Amino acid sequence: MRVTRRFNGAQRMCRKRIGDPRPGDCYVRAVLPKAVRRSLLLALPFQASILAVAVAFLVAGFNSQVVLTALLALSMWAPAAAELVFRTSLPRALQLHYLIFITLGPFAGSALNAYAAIPEWDTYIHFDSGVMIAWLGMLWVRRVEEHLAVSLPRWFGLLVILLTAMAFAAAWELCEFASDQLIGTVSQSGLEDTMADILAGTSGGLFAIILLLTLGRPRSLAPASLLRSAHREQAASLPQA
Repeated sequence: MRVTRRFNGAQRMCRKRIGDPRPGDCYVRAVLPKAVRRSLLLALPFQASILAVAVAFLVAGFNSQVVLTALLALSMWAPAAAELVFRTSLPRALQLHYLIFITLGPFAGSALNAYAAIPEWDTYIHFDSGVMIAWLGMLWVRRVEEHLAVSLPRWFGLLVILLTAMAFAAAWELCEFASDQLIGTVSQSGLEDTMADILAGTSGGLFAIILLLTLGRPRSLAPASLLRSAHREQAASLPQA
């Protein structure tokens, strides 16, 4: 598996250079810092852009939440933090999707009030979140297969991906409910709104699964067990992140 080969290569490099036989420490020093730096640099243009737009809106007299924007800018370092904590590297496609999601969802929707200006915006964002979280489920299945050197049953992989998207959609609504009750926000407008958001997130997950099964996309995230043979060979030739 590609991850295993990369890990072993980093391990051999560390043993040669610093004489450290411990694979976990070797991986952290030889591979992870570079991956974290790449993630931090990838987030930087998005962070600068949303801060500049928020300040420009405020100066122009439009309603803009600069404090929320600053918090969202910090949240864009989440992929780098995940790489650091879990000692792994995240594919570029997933990181870009996350950064675009934060920009178009919480930033444009909440900080710039797109949710109020465009009623359908919330539904689009929930749909996109379903796609993104399904991708995260794909990565989890893929990493399990690579770690165990096995091919999981197709039905199991598909079920994990779909349930991941559904669980996140439900968790999002629970967080909105808690926010409305505890700090007085107005995130939910009733049962129909809540169910529509959950359905949108679930639909996004199903859409991601359809893309995976028909086009084999995104190949940097797709588990080998869910790819056709031709797509599997192409995915194997891609870099890990």
